[in-house]
Amino acid sequence: MPRRRRVSGWVLVALAILINLPVATSTYLDWRLSRSGVDVEAVLVDSQAAGEGGDGYALAFTFDPDIDPEQTVWTAPVTEAAFDRAVRSEVVRARVLPDRPSAYELEGEVTSGLGWLVTGFADACLLAMVLLLRRGGQERLLQLVALEDVQRHLPGAGPRTGFEDLGGETYLVVGEICRIEDDAVVVDAGERRVRVRLGPYDNRVGYQQPGRVTARLSD
Repeated sequence: MPRRRRVSGWVLVALAILINLPVATSTYLDWRLSRSGVDVEAVLVDSQAAGEGGDGYALAFTFDPDIDPEQTVWTAPVTEAAFDRAVRSEVVRARVLPDRPSAYELEGEVTSGLGWLVTGFADACLLAMVLLLRRGGQERLLQLVALEDVQRHLPGAGPRTGFEDLGGETYLVVGEICRIEDDAVVVDAGERRVRVRLGPYDNRVGYQQPGRVTARLSD
């Protein structure tokens, strides 16, 4: 059971990294752009304006070959004023990282907070998943009181897990010791997990070792 929880924990960490990596990368590139970016005039390749009554203006452009040898055509939404200025001059003013032409910012560029909203929603879903898993891990355990020492369950002495009703609210519990407390042990008996309070008795079994104990229902 603890091993299963560790695996689930690593899966959740991996999901958190995947969810937040795009925003983290974008934030880092914005920081680099503000510190190491250079102001350039890119060549306008195409422009697109929304129809009458609509909104939205976009520019398509290329950087100088010294910055982008592949001459990729980049596009970005801009304000109406920036659009009109670029169309008149056939030049797009931009700030770009010389070693990474995909990291740029146009003068008058319109940015969207959609990425942050999607990431926030995904993080909220992940948090809800974590809370559900924690709630599931905090299941109510059947509370028993030991009638003897907890002994090692030897190979060949019967099934490795079991919960046998001996009558009179007394049970034989067999399974892996999945938690050791100061005055109790938790036994994974297969179909259920049981907490056995030791009282005057001792636990003679190590963590994640097979054990057996006769116990009665707790008052």
